[in-house]
Amino acid sequence: MKRVVITGMGVVSPLACEKDDFWKKILNGDTGVSDLTKLDSSNYKGITRAAEVHLEKEYQNVDVIEHFRPYGKAATYAAAAVDMGLKDAGLENRLSQKNNYGIILGTTNGNQDIVERIVDEWDLGMEHEELDPKAAETLNRFRPVELSAGIAKYYRLGGTNMVIPTACAAGNYAIGTAYSMIQEGRSPLIIAGGADPFTRSCYTVFYRLGAMSKNDCKPFDQDRTGMIVGEGAAVLILEELEHALARGARIYGEIKGYGLACDAYDPTAPDPEGSGATLSMSNALVSGNIDRKNITYISAHGTGTKANDAHEIKAMRNVFGEEINTLYVNGIKSMLGHCMGAASALEAVSAVLSLYHQQIPKNRNTEKIDESFNINFQIQPPAEIEHHVEHILSNSFAFGGNICSVIFSKYDAN
Repeated sequence: MKRVVITGMGVVSPLACEKDDFWKKILNGDTGVSDLTKLDSSNYKGITRAAEVHLEKEYQNVDVIEHFRPYGKAATYAAAAVDMGLKDAGLENRLSQKNNYGIILGTTNGNQDIVERIVDEWDLGMEHEELDPKAAETLNRFRPVELSAGIAKYYRLGGTNMVIPTACAAGNYAIGTAYSMIQEGRSPLIIAGGADPFTRSCYTVFYRLGAMSKNDCKPFDQDRTGMIVGEGAAVLILEELEHALARGARIYGEIKGYGLACDAYDPTAPDPEGSGATLSMSNALVSGNIDRKNITYISAHGTGTKANDAHEIKAMRNVFGEEINTLYVNGIKSMLGHCMGAASALEAVSAVLSLYHQQIPKNRNTEKIDESFNINFQIQPPAEIEHHVEHILSNSFAFGGNICSVIFSKYDAN
């Protein structure tokens, strides 16, 4: 089987819209959470926090923004991330040679903001029963496949293009699928990640579920009160090792394994026993042939909700046993909010940069682990793992019980 390495990354996030700035702010423990501005907060009693992206203030490629504007925010964010990722990998941002390079993107809401835009225009006084032709043309961009197909066409990617809509685990699903395809020799290079826009429907769903915090996201904390809705995009340039070496590419890290599972328990609630998450993490360890004792830390799903955090802890104990009490667990949604299908892709970028720079992001907002867990894992990284980052297990969970765990590892040329 072929080895799969990471040679480039692109980031569009509430913290920053550029990889190095994103990493600097992650290490500083900065936050991208602020007051809600993209929706009327008066419709959401007491819930006024969000993690919003302001792409045009930070990203300078006007051509990309203008080309993808009709596609909606998810495609625009993803296209910007791909642009930055290709450049970071030392590739042309628009490939000129025929190739078998692919793109696989995960999403929760896809191009839902297009529908909301059309609905708003209708409500503002359209006088005819039929949509304006321009509005109808825009609505054609709603199809989920437009997310990858439009980007494949613009960047001239000749291989597979695919959208995986497995909700909040979709970024990891995309990365895992791309990893498998490269490993099996189907493509030498695939761009993989996730993208999601900020939408009224998404914010309202989580508001109605009572899942959102009025203030901060505090993963695993005794006083956690919920999640923060976010948005964004991130991609990894995944490459077959020999292909990367042949073109002299910089290698950030390697993917060693991944695992998939489904709770098959409830449309929105996780299995309290953590059955799917247990299977996913176990499958990832077996896939990568990695002993659980060699995991440096866990990049947790860590939404800050009561049920999700409890279920993840239960699963971690099932997999790691008493060793979980000495393991560092990190959750960066406290800084980014929950960016839906982009969440695990952004967490993947953070994990890979942790391997490359041999630095470890600290937890923000988590002060005291919930006593009901009966677990006392490390809230802040212990000194002995600083500069000794070897393997990171990254978890992502989603509605419908969709679960994916990926193992990112330090690149070893031997």
